[in-house]
Amino acid sequence: MRKINLLLVFGLIITLFSCDKDEEITPQTKVTIQISVPDGIESMDEISITLKDVNTGTQRVVSTEADGTAIITVDEGVYNIIASGEKEHTTDVGGESFTRTVSLAGLKENKSIEGETMNIDLSLFIVIKSKGWVFKELYYTGSRTPEDKSYYKDKYFEIYNNSNEVLYADGISLAESDHGTYKEENEWTTILGEPTYVAHTIYTIPGSGKEHAVNPGESVILCDVGINHKEVNANSFDLSKADFEWYDEHKLDVDVPEVPNLIKNFSYSKSIWTPHNRGYRSYILFRAEGTMEDFLINNEVQRSNASGSRITIRYKVPSNLILDAVEVSTPSKFVSKAVPVGLDISYTHTGDSDDIRYGKCVRRKVLRWDGTRAILTDTNNSAEDFESTVTPNPGKI
Repeated sequence: MRKINLLLVFGLIITLFSCDKDEEITPQTKVTIQISVPDGIESMDEISITLKDVNTGTQRVVSTEADGTAIITVDEGVYNIIASGEKEHTTDVGGESFTRTVSLAGLKENKSIEGETMNIDLSLFIVIKSKGWVFKELYYTGSRTPEDKSYYKDKYFEIYNNSNEVLYADGISLAESDHGTYKEENEWTTILGEPTYVAHTIYTIPGSGKEHAVNPGESVILCDVGINHKEVNANSFDLSKADFEWYDEHKLDVDVPEVPNLIKNFSYSKSIWTPHNRGYRSYILFRAEGTMEDFLINNEVQRSNASGSRITIRYKVPSNLILDAVEVSTPSKFVSKAVPVGLDISYTHTGDSDDIRYGKCVRRKVLRWDGTRAILTDTNNSAEDFESTVTPNPGKI
């Protein structure tokens, strides 16, 4: 009799715990996503939309209907919402209509989803495909010396001819974003009423047009100081064969005669420019139409402080001039993008911890090989296109 009673008690306890467990169900939200597309695109169906839970990494995918809506039920939480697809785009040029297939992308970062139902509007943009030039490596962290001191003069950007023909590096500009991805969006990020790249630093490769030929599968290294840094810091590497260096005429900088200087067009810094070692800024390659002098005149933007006593000058870069763009951030500090979604849908990084980020870079992945030539991945999604937190390997695949 006692054994039977004990069994009954244990059964009741298990039942109670099972009931409690069943009650701890995560609330769900029925989400209706409405996309909008650029002018010239009529169809809005079959756009793939991915909802990725920021905390768990779980992904759900749904496609839009003919009216541009997609309905999905997910657990309450914080999500990155990514849209992608291809559509026919019609434009009028000189009174004639031209139709082409374009890639579309849209993004909402860190969107809180809660409540029984929720409506979300998502704008899509035409993805700008690279014109052969891409960033291969971005090394902005700097390194540490054997004495564990900071060393920052070995930073560099390596750009790569990802096409199958000879390209010329003359006139390519490297720019750093004014907006830091650790900050909320401001007038610099939406200065034209739509996502816009605004630069606070611009350096340009010199040349008249065909002085610096680069073969398919070869690269150009733009560095801070073009020396063998291993002679100064055993934890660094040799940049004495770099193609160009950015030089600021300042007592804190070093001009290496053997390495040609980039043309300094503009910098927010009154002393020397060095890329932020935490990756709070983002970078583009672009080529101006006409002269850089005309570009600077036509694309200058200004804002004044609250009292109007100080004016800040920056430069917007139209998307059609941009050859490649890479959004860089720090995962724990990411707030908003500096690069328009049509140029880079997400971002890459070198990690959060000081223990791992120093002496590391981000490197574009190899998609495939054409004989001995590497073709690098370029989907305009740096989270997928780049290896993060890897050891620099300038000039090599």
